[in-house]
Amino acid sequence: MHKDFTLYPEAFGLKQLGFNEPCLTYIYIEDTGNNYNVPCAVLPSKAKNFNEDDLCISTPTYSQAFRWFRDIFKLNAQIAFCEYSVSSENSWKYTLDNPTKVQIWDGKFDSYEEAELYCLRKLIEMVKNK
Repeated sequence: MHKDFTLYPEAFGLKQLGFNEPCLTYIYIEDTGNNYNVPCAVLPSKAKNFNEDDLCISTPTYSQAFRWFRDIFKLNAQIAFCEYSVSSENSWKYTLDNPTKVQIWDGKFDSYEEAELYCLRKLIEMVKNK
């Protein structure tokens, strides 16, 4: 289940961009004893925006992060499996549709999760550079 949640660098990037939705998991970023840099989870009824706390970073699911980019920045991401008939090389790719309807394809990845991670990194980079 841990693979469903964003990693620290991406969660930190989302926090810098203003991500402010309730999450089920977070990471302590300050030394609070044994909990430093340890992912923590809460019950669904205790979900909150942990980014409001200076000691924590919310770690949303990938689908939650992608939805946030669609809703806030109008950036749509799609992960797709590509079959290559010429070289018989299969891989995963991602596509980003931005508000100007320009599609950005990038990379060849061995797994869906790897494509998802790099796609999220690209979204964070695109918004930071605007």
